[in-house]
Amino acid sequence: VVTGPTATAKQRLVPLRFDAAVAGTGIPAISVSDEIGAEIFARAGHDLQAAQAALDGGKAVAGFALPGTLIGGHLSLNLETATGRNVVGRLQVGGAPSDQVVVVGAHVDHLGRGDGGDSLAKPEERGQIHPGADDNASGVAGLLEIAQALADRQRNGRLDGARRDVVFAAWSGEELGLYGSTHWVKAALRDLPSDGGEAPSLQPKVAAYLNMDMIGRLRQHAVLQGVASSGGWRKAIERRNVAVGLPLKLVNDAYLPTDATVFYLRGVPIVSAFTGVHGDYHTPRDTADHLNYEGAAKIARLLALITEDVAKADAAPGYVKVAPPKNRGSRRTSRVYLGTIPEYASADVKGVKLSGVSNEGPAEKAGLKSGDVIVELAGRKLENIYDYVKALDSLTIGRATTVVVERDGRRVSLPITPGSRD
Repeated sequence: VVTGPTATAKQRLVPLRFDAAVAGTGIPAISVSDEIGAEIFARAGHDLQAAQAALDGGKAVAGFALPGTLIGGHLSLNLETATGRNVVGRLQVGGAPSDQVVVVGAHVDHLGRGDGGDSLAKPEERGQIHPGADDNASGVAGLLEIAQALADRQRNGRLDGARRDVVFAAWSGEELGLYGSTHWVKAALRDLPSDGGEAPSLQPKVAAYLNMDMIGRLRQHAVLQGVASSGGWRKAIERRNVAVGLPLKLVNDAYLPTDATVFYLRGVPIVSAFTGVHGDYHTPRDTADHLNYEGAAKIARLLALITEDVAKADAAPGYVKVAPPKNRGSRRTSRVYLGTIPEYASADVKGVKLSGVSNEGPAEKAGLKSGDVIVELAGRKLENIYDYVKALDSLTIGRATTVVVERDGRRVSLPITPGSRD
């Protein structure tokens, strides 16, 4: 891998750093300086700068061999393993453990000092502790609140007649890839008979799963995701929210980047609470002083009421299989940086609504601001966040393009120059 002389990357060599992915190393990778890269090209009769300039210009350049070049080296990588631990408790509502349960969960892990690769810390913040107050101490606090409330109701006889115990789970390894919840679900599936080699559904053994991931930044509304996973969720949420009074936005998508998806893919209806991303996400700035404690408490109260309903219901909520969104992508894979903070919860908006822009980023310099809805980027029309991620991959760092936003009922076209994430 060579950065190349025309690149605007801040570092010319790709540093070796801790990678939290559990993966093999079948293809060795070496990062070389521009000088060594240019020499390798020259020995084969090619020019590195010319090849990169052609690529930068959008020209399709076919790969070519570099004959007569022998590169030697010794690579040694250490695979470090560790044990994560879920913390799980069970509230027994009757005289004996029930055959069916309701699971309430929140992930308890975060990024430490950000060494795992998903930190969005500024260069001057790297190596600092990422407190994760919103992501996800807020969700774990909500989990404990619900456990305390339902245990108190059980002691006072207010859960008499409930048919399902409640399992409370603080999941480990969510940031690494939903490891903790996946482990628990696999263990639960092992106790069930297989059907023609197919893994069975966890329902009715697990009647429903309720999740809290980042519930600490309530602003305009709380978001409940996955409501299309059962035909009864909307009515149940509306009925129970009368007593709580939360401003809500209900989102159908059940394929979420959090533990709820592990349950949904095994036939369990889900509801996942969320209050939106923000500029402090995955940085050392996600601290407790920014939390909306009253809002988080209300979200926990609403989910406690819904959990109680499921525990008492004659039948488990019906499961609905929903098709995943098309063009799904990951914003973590792009090296292009615009400094936009999408409002991921705005699934009913055509385009990408912004909850904010990063300070001194390309988006702020271009004049984008919170509340704008990006409807076009570099000539590509955008329907959703997945179209946006795909459009980002087509951009070139340092090359100006155009972004079109809807603002106050009118379309505004703005020039923007993408920066480098590295």
